[in-house]
Amino acid sequence: MTESNAESLPPGKPRWEVPQIILIPFYLMAIGFLLRYAVYVRSSGHWGFADYLRALCVYDCNAYERLALYGYEGRPAGFDKGDANNWAFFPLYSILAWAASKLSGVSVLIAGTILTNLLTVAAAIVSWPLFERRLRAYFLFCFFLFLGPLSYYFTTLYTEGLFLLLTVASFVLLKQRDYITVGVTGALMSATRSTGLLIAVAIVVQALQDHLRDGGRFGDFVRSLWRRTDLMLAVALVPVGLCCFALYLYFHTGQFVGSGNGLGGDALAFVHIQRAWGRAFQNPFWNLWLALSSQFKSGWTLTSISTELAFALAAIAGFVLSAILAMRGQWAMALFCLGGVLLPLSTNTYSMIRFVVGLAPILIMASIILARWKWVYYLVLPAMLILDVLLLPTWIARSYYLM
Repeated sequence: MTESNAESLPPGKPRWEVPQIILIPFYLMAIGFLLRYAVYVRSSGHWGFADYLRALCVYDCNAYERLALYGYEGRPAGFDKGDANNWAFFPLYSILAWAASKLSGVSVLIAGTILTNLLTVAAAIVSWPLFERRLRAYFLFCFFLFLGPLSYYFTTLYTEGLFLLLTVASFVLLKQRDYITVGVTGALMSATRSTGLLIAVAIVVQALQDHLRDGGRFGDFVRSLWRRTDLMLAVALVPVGLCCFALYLYFHTGQFVGSGNGLGGDALAFVHIQRAWGRAFQNPFWNLWLALSSQFKSGWTLTSISTELAFALAAIAGFVLSAILAMRGQWAMALFCLGGVLLPLSTNTYSMIRFVVGLAPILIMASIILARWKWVYYLVLPAMLILDVLLLPTWIARSYYLM
């Protein structure tokens, strides 16, 4: 509230003012939802709210919904090829969607959609300290989440909203040197996605940077690391979420592939089941080269872009933005994002667009760069809005480009 506004208020009358950093994501969330709903109604002729949400729920959205409704499946039998199941999907988001449905009394689809939107709003608000008072960049970041061409990840039953919130919370806490609490958020991250483990690296790297900024030396940090109980506890907490999931899978899969009494199961079933989608660990840069060269196997043409090339370009964008983070001294963020790109790329390039935009520091840095020049900023906003509208039918049609 400005001084002029304060002077105009009647004496004794309190004035409550909601900060704009809170209003911006809420406004954009509402506008984005209404805009996409209007586009859906106009293109389909259907007014049903549940039909709209069902149309947007494609691919992994259905998997997380089923997981919230029925839990983890038995022997591999589902999905497109009949040799996969939902062991690959980490549990925390579906647990929250299930709880939201039970508490609200509405379906998992509706409750989960509302939950994801609110988690994304919370992620945007919590991320504000990472922008260092750059309001234009913050607005662009929020605009991308709710009105950008990939807003579907952050507004339907996908883990992006939750992972985004936990990631920005972790890096805000790292700025405050609250390493143990970062370990707690890291445990939740590793229960949401396997890449959540990478926050352990960020904790150590940020602690090293803090030590050097305080005038310490690298050697002293290494020698005293074993005495840093706060760091050791923080790092130890990070894999707790994944370990709990692995322990559950050990007993769960043991009923089907083990001795039948819950023993002898596969604690790493979430990794091994990935083979059903053609994911197996190999050289990530070889995978990147295969994706880049696949476009030109039948000649040098760019009349259309293959999904492999699109995924490869997304990975390259992730590398470039990770490098920019490093150049700006944000080593913890840079290594977190670099690992977040390399880990899925080490299996194949499928869904790389989703993996890259799920990394909060990359989105934040891209927003800061694009908002630096006003003319770029004012060009990007309508471009994203147009793409959001145009890609809605593509998303509903289950496009491989967007998966």
